[in-house]
Amino acid sequence: MTREPAFETEDFDTAFDTAVTNCTELTRTEAAHFVEHGYVVIKAAFAKEMAAFACESAWTELKANHGIERTDPDTWGGASRGRGGIRGYVRTQGSGARFLLNKHAPRAFAVQADVIGGADRLPCGGSSISWGDAVVGNLRVPDGPAWQPPDPRQPGWHKDGWHFRHFINSPEQGLLTVPIYTDILAQSGGTFIARDSIGPVARLLAQCPAGVHPDGTQAGYLIPGLIERCSDFAELTGEAGDVVLVHPFMLHRVSVNPTTRPRFIANMAVVLAQPMSFDRPPGDAYSLVELAVLRALNLPRFDFKPTRGPLRVQPFPFRDEEEATKHRRLVEREMGEMAARGIYMPDWGRELGYMSKTASEATS
Repeated sequence: MTREPAFETEDFDTAFDTAVTNCTELTRTEAAHFVEHGYVVIKAAFAKEMAAFACESAWTELKANHGIERTDPDTWGGASRGRGGIRGYVRTQGSGARFLLNKHAPRAFAVQADVIGGADRLPCGGSSISWGDAVVGNLRVPDGPAWQPPDPRQPGWHKDGWHFRHFINSPEQGLLTVPIYTDILAQSGGTFIARDSIGPVARLLAQCPAGVHPDGTQAGYLIPGLIERCSDFAELTGEAGDVVLVHPFMLHRVSVNPTTRPRFIANMAVVLAQPMSFDRPPGDAYSLVELAVLRALNLPRFDFKPTRGPLRVQPFPFRDEEEATKHRRLVEREMGEMAARGIYMPDWGRELGYMSKTASEATS
């Protein structure tokens, strides 16, 4: 990585001002919070009726598939252990209903477009972006563990995106969007985030023009060395109808919900029409996502040139034995290359299952 002069405050402020001027819905305060902390909660971004529809669909499916009664928390353990061994963590498939955002949730659509630099940076201007009624649920189980605050040495920290080779400019996941379907209070199953993880992730990817295999960042071998550099943790809370916009480099993990308040959210990836750019010419404004990366790198620009092309990867839960063996060898080779550059997984990471990916598949 070629070092360039540090991003002067005046230059950064000018670039930020331009990005904010181009926003149609996001306020300056919200934009600043996103760039500084890697996420922002947008209040009343979509109708509570949409949230209620998703919840109703979820309860219907949970009853049919797991015998869960919404009014009887003693039945909530029927959601089994969920993905990655988290009891009470469950994903529903949804009814198949779809809601075009620019029609049914225009404010939610607008704030997402603002953060990624405008709707013109979305495929077809974002006209086909839609939400369904599938949810990610986090429910109390009768004999479940007590709530614990977020800590680096917990299993399951990860960077989203298990289906593609990760580059610093990857368009496959230009933004994470979390619509909130139920009110989420503190210590009630809200996703844990590492607010200062954008820097470690950006610096790693900036050093990897060949990209990294997604198994390394999905609760894999790269995560312990990244999360142990973080110290600013939070849990996502909000009200039904809020949307949380999360930087794609944000490390996060599921938390325990010890309460009788169900937590229903979704986790959407915003795909960009083109890869991100950190070396835009004059007149071509940086997005807030890109500015957060440059701020983390402390660079005015970064001319990233990948040495390999993009690669679609079959997510690990859906691989057959042959596919699993192939990707395991790819990751082992990558680990050797990283080790030759001084990038190792701390010993405690192996103890928590990050090496074998048993740490947790649970996402949020």
